[in-house]
Amino acid sequence: MRQIMVIIFRIKLLLIALISLLIFLYIPNFALQEVSAQFISSPQIKSLDANFNNSSIYSFVQSGFNYSQQLYGKSRIPVKKINLRLNLTPLTSLENANQGEFTIYLSRKPSEYSFHGQLAHEIFHLLNAQLLDCYAEGLATVFAEKILTRNNLNWSGWEQYFQAGSEPFYGLTYSMMKEVSDTAGSANMNSLLNFAVYNDPSQRWMHIDIDGWLSSMSDSVKIEVEKIINKHITPVKQVVESNNQIYSCFKPS
Repeated sequence: MRQIMVIIFRIKLLLIALISLLIFLYIPNFALQEVSAQFISSPQIKSLDANFNNSSIYSFVQSGFNYSQQLYGKSRIPVKKINLRLNLTPLTSLENANQGEFTIYLSRKPSEYSFHGQLAHEIFHLLNAQLLDCYAEGLATVFAEKILTRNNLNWSGWEQYFQAGSEPFYGLTYSMMKEVSDTAGSANMNSLLNFAVYNDPSQRWMHIDIDGWLSSMSDSVKIEVEKIINKHITPVKQVVESNNQIYSCFKPS
């Protein structure tokens, strides 16, 4: 009887050790996968202008930044600090790559209709603030529509604005990239920014290697996406060459 009890006790110890090993191996790995999948990031957000010193604006920036990474991949440079500042021209500037510091400049105040759309557009540029490219600009506006709709904010004013021909560069690139996004699918859109390349050896500004991105798709999707780009690219290039020359805009070869 005593021998049987000893055997049972040893079996119990063995089972406990096995379960403990499984917990040790599985749970940490699971936790890391969850964090990676959700792109959890908490950059410090600071207003350099009293107009933007508002917790709801900070929350909009934080949630929007995380959403942009879910849709289009992690930021090229880890974002650790985001400054908000009023300016005559909206833009997103990389202030210090080593410290991950960026400044979003806005020309609209929170009381104005276009504030959230402008802010959402600039949040997208946190993913790569060195991209001066017609495809990236169009996608930034597509993202602005997504985040405004997601937050139950009105987008129709922007649609009317673009349809009226106001700011043709942004209207034309938005139309192109909205159609491209719908056709290419989420996986291909998630990889687009991976094809950012430097314009020249100075490594200051970048553009999208559109041929490289198209080549990464299946043949059937590539054909349809290329058709869409070729349908839109001529008027886009014309407006770039006439009024928006700082942007790159390469047609598929």
